[in-house]
Amino acid sequence: MPYKLIMAISLVFLLTPVNGEAGEYRCDNRYDIIISPKGSDDAAMICTATTMALEFLARYDLHPKRTITFQIVEKSILSEGYDAFGSYDMHSEVINLMAYQAIFESVQHPEMYGEPFDRVHYSGAIAHEVAHAVMHHNLMSRHISQAPQEYLAHATQLAVLPENRRKTIIKAMDIGPWESGDAISDIYMGLEPGKFAVKSYLHLTTMAQPKNFIRILLKSNWFYVYVP
Repeated sequence: MPYKLIMAISLVFLLTPVNGEAGEYRCDNRYDIIISPKGSDDAAMICTATTMALEFLARYDLHPKRTITFQIVEKSILSEGYDAFGSYDMHSEVINLMAYQAIFESVQHPEMYGEPFDRVHYSGAIAHEVAHAVMHHNLMSRHISQAPQEYLAHATQLAVLPENRRKTIIKAMDIGPWESGDAISDIYMGLEPGKFAVKSYLHLTTMAQPKNFIRILLKSNWFYVYVP
């Protein structure tokens, strides 16, 4: 995910070793979440943000089928031709995530949705990649294009932010949800990532029957998705 496409949370989850394997930890909650390497300073925040993302996605009957695995790295990640803070690899099923402090060592004045990047947005970026993973676990097609993936990832990213921060972003973008006949495309996302995110969040959370639209996303393999 590009830098500009990319929530301090005070809840702390205890961490326990995974099956005795050195270097890995599992979040101490009802979800199977693994973080590597052992001792990551960001582990508690990753556990919390991932749990919030999974609970949001569960509203739409989207549940993880396998372990959610994080690999924490110190350098930016090449994803879709861009340097990124995080990226989900569909082949290894691993979320590569930059350590929080490493982001500031790599990028001068990083931003997200037109705001200075901080721990609030770091948690949002975590949720974004978790949505990619869960979507992959639930695909109804062998291939899925970028637009439907990013629709759900950005909607989840905004959903886990504190309400006041989310409202501020929505107000700043000054745009409404996707409407019937609109084409949700990766071109629009590339040009207006913040507006793409807001339109997707507002559309998903205000639909009368969102699960039907989720099914459309899960089997979409075009470069765009038309809104019914």
